[in-house]
Amino acid sequence: MKLSTIFFAALLWGFVSCESSEDISLSHDHTVPDCKTLILKGGGQTKVIDDAVLAKELWGFIPTANLQAVTINTVTVPKGSTLQLSVVLSDKAGIKTAELAYSNWLYSKYINFANPEGDIPLTPLSYTFTADIEVPSTAVTAPWTETFTFNDGSTLLITQSYHKFTLTVVDVNMNRRIVPVYVKAE
Repeated sequence: MKLSTIFFAALLWGFVSCESSEDISLSHDHTVPDCKTLILKGGGQTKVIDDAVLAKELWGFIPTANLQAVTINTVTVPKGSTLQLSVVLSDKAGIKTAELAYSNWLYSKYINFANPEGDIPLTPLSYTFTADIEVPSTAVTAPWTETFTFNDGSTLLITQSYHKFTLTVVDVNMNRRIVPVYVKAE
């Protein structure tokens, strides 16, 4: 009796939690926020990474051979200097949060648009996210070896020379986009 009750409860939960055809026909928002026009400035260089590259290259590089050198279109910044980042975020329902983080440099910038402070707008449809990042004097400049893990669990060694920031943007409907931003230190 107990087992059948648990089975029917799980079955009912499955029907209730799934999206209905009515939800789809009402066009509920299931699209992730857009991140466009990424601009990196540092070390006397300015790189405007267009939307086509941002959608493909910056999602991550998949190596094809052991100890393959990774090359990515980005800027090289000296230790102790400032890296400036700017990216246009947008979503048709509104942006809830945005966070840029990189733990190796102890850097994090978080904006809560659902409960803004100062001149930050309430759940904007479009917002230009900017950040000034101090490159620490301890930033690694020499290439290092990293293990890349594929979806099937197999691994591959790559030679990495880029520091990876993670930009996480969430809209008001909890759709999430995570964009890696790569920077090289010298």
